[in-house]
Amino acid sequence: MTDLMVKIPADWLARVFLSLRRGSSDDAQALAAELRPFTERPGQRVPVPRATVLRTERALRGELQCAEGSERRARLAEEAEYLIGARLRH
Repeated sequence: MTDLMVKIPADWLARVFLSLRRGSSDDAQALAAELRPFTERPGQRVPVPRATVLRTERALRGELQCAEGSERRARLAEEAEYLIGARLRH
């Protein structure tokens, strides 16, 4: 079961959650709602289903394509890259 989970800091997930909540697509909004329970333990690394991480990566990349402003684009790209790295390490 642990190979189906990826441990990610809850603080980082909260950051991703906020980015997706600000997103314009329905996919981003749905993934934000899915991530919310994982953000409720600040300071801890929480196990997140690998499928959720993958869907979150895709939602972030979709938002990245639509994002205006270099600061928002940079933040979304950083978040997506972090999730990809975390998923590949586990």
